[in-house]
Amino acid sequence: MSTAFSKRMLALGTRLLTKYGSTVTLLRTGGRVWDEDLGEEVQGPDTEIALTSVPVPINIALVNGTTIQAGDMMVKADYSVLPKMDDKVNFNGAQWSVVGIQPKMVNDDVVAWFIQVRK
Repeated sequence: MSTAFSKRMLALGTRLLTKYGSTVTLLRTGGRVWDEDLGEEVQGPDTEIALTSVPVPINIALVNGTTIQAGDMMVKADYSVLPKMDDKVNFNGAQWSVVGIQPKMVNDDVVAWFIQVRK
C-alpha cells in the first residue's frame, strides 16, 4: 500500500539519482516475432532503454567467489524500469550481464533497483 512517506522516498531517490547519477543503457533482447516471408519465428530487434542510475563497485569484503565475484558492479537505478535477468547494461564503453536484481522497497513500493552486473 502506497503511503505519503513511500511517495516522498520515491521522489527523493529519483531526484538524487538524477542529480548525482548518470544515464546507462539497458539493452533488452527483442522477443520472438512471426516472419511471414520465412514462415517461422525470428528474433525481434533489441530495445535500448535509458536508465537513470549510478554504477558502483561492490565492496571487496562481500566477494565470495560464487554469487559475488571480483570485478562485479552494482548499478543502483531508479524505479522507472523493471530490469530482467536477460537484460544487458552498457556503461563505461563495456557491456555487462545482469546476474542479480534486488528491489529496494519502502513499505510495499519499489523505490529503486540494485542490479548486480558482471562482464
